[in-house]
Amino acid sequence: MQCRIWIPAIACIAVSTLAAAQEEPAAKQVAAPAADVLEGLVRLPDPASAATLSRAEIVPIELGWDGAGWSFETTFSVERDGPLSLAVLSADAAHWRTRVRTEDGELAELDRSNAAGGVSRRMQVLEDVLPGWVADRYDLAAAAGGRWTIRIDAPDAGPRARPAAGLLLASASSLRLSAHVTSFATLSDREVALAAHVEDSDPPLGGVARTGEVLVETERGSQRLALVDDGEHDDGAAGDGVFGARLPVGTSGEVRAHVRLRGVTSDGLPFARSVLLAFPVIERRTALTGAIAARVEDGERLRLALEAWPLGPPGKLHVSAEVWGTNARGQLVPVCWLSRMLVPEERGELWDLPQFLDGRWLNMARALPPLELRNVRVQDPDTHVVFDALERLPIATRELPVAVGRGPAIVTPDMLMGPVGAGAAPSPAGPRAPSGHALFPRALMLVHGYCSGGSIWPAADFKQPKLAFSDPNANRTHDQFALLLAQAGSALASFGVVGHSQGGPAALHLYTYYQSGLDRALGTGRRIQSVASPYQGTPLASLGGFACGVNNDMTPSGSAAWLAGIPSWARAEVWYWTTSNSGSACSFFTDFLLTNPEDGTVEQFRGQLPAANSMGHTTGWCHTTGMSNPANYTDHARNAQMNAQAAR
Repeated sequence: MQCRIWIPAIACIAVSTLAAAQEEPAAKQVAAPAADVLEGLVRLPDPASAATLSRAEIVPIELGWDGAGWSFETTFSVERDGPLSLAVLSADAAHWRTRVRTEDGELAELDRSNAAGGVSRRMQVLEDVLPGWVADRYDLAAAAGGRWTIRIDAPDAGPRARPAAGLLLASASSLRLSAHVTSFATLSDREVALAAHVEDSDPPLGGVARTGEVLVETERGSQRLALVDDGEHDDGAAGDGVFGARLPVGTSGEVRAHVRLRGVTSDGLPFARSVLLAFPVIERRTALTGAIAARVEDGERLRLALEAWPLGPPGKLHVSAEVWGTNARGQLVPVCWLSRMLVPEERGELWDLPQFLDGRWLNMARALPPLELRNVRVQDPDTHVVFDALERLPIATRELPVAVGRGPAIVTPDMLMGPVGAGAAPSPAGPRAPSGHALFPRALMLVHGYCSGGSIWPAADFKQPKLAFSDPNANRTHDQFALLLAQAGSALASFGVVGHSQGGPAALHLYTYYQSGLDRALGTGRRIQSVASPYQGTPLASLGGFACGVNNDMTPSGSAAWLAGIPSWARAEVWYWTTSNSGSACSFFTDFLLTNPEDGTVEQFRGQLPAANSMGHTTGWCHTTGMSNPANYTDHARNAQMNAQAAR
């Protein structure tokens, strides 16, 4: 697949598909207690809470031939007197000559010879972040506020040897731009809106945005939209400092957006900030009719079949809803939350999307009919885009399972994950070795992250029985990744997981939605342990040239939509660590795009998993190799602890 993105000369890489069709493990009938509903844990958040932040102005670099050589020149804003950081990124950056000038000055070199004057220069090969690229970074101790010009020359390139494109990043304060897509229902049959605003720095500069624009690119081409603060573009109220733009109906595919706001500080100095967003806009595959058929399935379960119109092929869907019932006072109270990965059941020209309510949840809530579903949503399992949603859906039922009125006083595993069986869910009742199982009936699975070249965990740090998962140089959704983990462990009676980066969310996704040996992990140890996992995403996942390409599950917005489907009981099975550098930034490039503390890829605050077990934050470790500190997965002391505490 080929596509254009606003960052020049970076190939757009499609999300990998599974190499061969594999039979998926049985899906669980997921349920969460009423507390998860009341705490909002399983509800989609306000999209603004998953905004991407940036304290840099980002400018694409494209050198042109002027008859004498290849060069590039542009202006950028410095909003105050004081420190200024610049970075030039390109595969050719190490060979370029970089000069700058202020509004009243002359072009001056930016190199090591200026270090005595308060300029330091550092170069770093970006390796896993932007393979083949170099970051040439300059930090000025004292820069004058105002408009600056930067000129880049490629002195050794001939007229036919066009230099590679690149990026310029500039930052002079902690003034930040916050930008987000305003809905999780990014569908091609509706307008999709973007919103952005400036967050003032500390100390405050009185920064007020005046104008803005967004460059939007898809496979079909590009368009430039104005960002306006008129209250009519999903931007809140007119004049409130929030700017918005709407993409036209019919936009589809993987969207790249370069969002930019410009303004002035209280001192009258100009500033500009940019954010890079990536998100999918997909075709609507189904819509709910608003009807639901309820019938008793067995002695414990009530089958709730949501009726839907088929608007596309009957592929896998993620369906979820809150169940509410009536208490003794006649008040509607939350009973539980239901969620299930399913393939629609075809019924004539309609689809049924069944969920199964265990009647013992009604006993827990002391509730009876009338019943209703709330916050019903049907989502794409890979992008988490909402195909359709209903606020309320009444349930008409004349009969209830015989378990209603006889239930236990505690929640049991099969209430959370459904009964054992095809299309239901396993119970963690102990190991059952599959026929033809491998030498080790149980193991600790060591899982790498997104786009890894292979197994990354030091072999000597983990004892047998163990299994090193390897899916090299791949870009997977959490759902695809989880299914590969299930496949890798299919010959094991049980396994625990130690995961790095995306390996943590993928294991959590598997444990939540599918039957696998992870349910039967033995002992009192930790089922899932993770290091540097972006449970709440990373802005780097939106970069088109980021390692193996855009990964929507790890953008801040995509992660928020995914996390809203993970109940507290699944999160409680995760023990996680976050890390950061001990001085110098882990990456001279990503430091511009991330909020400290961070490890070069994952920010500490986005590495948090609410309702899970935080093992704390340690410094002196970066996300991967080639950064300023060692890779965090090489911490032998932490690895020894994870090995000793792991369930298998």
